Amino acid sequence: MMQKIKIQLAIKEQIPKLAEIAEKCFSDPWSEAVFLSSFENEYTRIYVAMQNEEICGYLVLQMLGDEQSVDDIAVLPEYRRQGIAENLLQKAHREFSSCNFILEVREHNTSAISLYQKLDYKQVGYRKRYYTNPEEGAVLMTKESIK
Repeated sequence: MMQKIKIQLAIKEQIPKLAEIAEKCFSDPWSEAVFLSSFENEYTRIYVAMQNEEICGYLVLQMLGDEQSVDDIAVLPEYRRQGIAENLLQKAHREFSSCNFILEVREHNTSAISLYQKLDYKQVGYRKRYYTNPEEGAVLMTKESIK
C-alpha cells in the first residue's frame, strides 16, 4: 500500500538532502550552493514531497514575470511511479493557477515528457545541445494558466 505523501515548502535545513537527491537523479546535479541560492531567492519556491518524515522528491519553481519556470524536479528512484512528481506539479499549478508554466526537459527523458503532456504541457520549442553530461537537446514546454 502506498504511503500518504505530504507536499510542503522546503526549509533551509533540508538543502543537503535536496542536493543528495539531485546527485542520485541527475548526471549533472545541482550543488548545495545552487539549492541555497535558489532557496534565498525571493522569486523561487522549493517544495518537498515527504513520506514518513523522509524527503522523497522536490520541485524548484521560479517566478519569471507572470510565468512560473519549473527549474528542477526530482523523485528518488525507489519512489518513482507513485505519482509524486505529478503531485508536486499539481500543487504548484493550484498555487499559481493564474500563471503560465514553462520548462525544459532532456529530449530523451520520455517518462518526464509523458508526465508533462498528461498535465497539459505542450511542446513549444527545441534547443540543440542544451544539456551537457551527456550532451543532449532540450524540449521546451509550456502549460497555459488555468484562469
